[in-house]
Amino acid sequence: MRTGYFGDESSHTYACALENESGELVGYPSIAAVVAALDDGEVDSAVVPLENSVGGTVGDTLDALKNAGVYIVEQYHRRIFHSLIGVVGAKKSDIKRIYSHPQALAQCDRYLRENFSEADVIAVASTSAALKIVSSPDEAAIARVATEGLAVLDAEIEDNKHNVTRFVRLSRAPRFGGKKAAIVFGTPHRPGELLKVLEVLAAYKLNLNKLESRPSRDGEFGYWFFAEFDCPQKSVLDMVMRRLVAESDGFVRLVGCY
Repeated sequence: MRTGYFGDESSHTYACALENESGELVGYPSIAAVVAALDDGEVDSAVVPLENSVGGTVGDTLDALKNAGVYIVEQYHRRIFHSLIGVVGAKKSDIKRIYSHPQALAQCDRYLRENFSEADVIAVASTSAALKIVSSPDEAAIARVATEGLAVLDAEIEDNKHNVTRFVRLSRAPRFGGKKAAIVFGTPHRPGELLKVLEVLAAYKLNLNKLESRPSRDGEFGYWFFAEFDCPQKSVLDMVMRRLVAESDGFVRLVGCY
């Protein structure tokens, strides 16, 4: 059993996968890469972040789910701690550049503004990538743990001490049952089209927990949607999906029950 995850052994996603998965763990440099590896059969499952209680939805995960034939089958909640990490012997007062993933930067925004208002804050692909960049005393990364040659300069720097990330386990085969179900769908750019989809969910008394729009990237400011709702029985979910397909002029796909 091989499970792919986003980042390397310094990442929060690795820690989540290590805690919840068995077998070999394989790291990938981006969310798109790990989802593609699952879709192509390189790994049997994958663990990626879906949402943070402070930084919000991880857009890269939604984009990958839309375009791949994989499904969310489980969710995990994990408390997130961040540290400021620099080379051994570096001082906080010397730091001029700070690197991290956009989510980690957002989760430490107040700390950065209060302590490093003059520093350049630079977003990179992952916290793991940020650690690999740091090589001089005036550079630092925000990440979970320090790797070889680096040291923690300041611990637990996240703004919110109740900072939690929701990770999801992905599989090539769907699962039915669980607390949540999710779909991705598109609608024509006409009045009332989104309402048609929401009316189907309402007709089956499905409680909508999350509705997020994502750019279609077609150059015309179009959007598609990710919707999460309380998971009904499979027979009801099948009826919902059939009705959505019949009534929608856009695409619609079930992306998981978990």
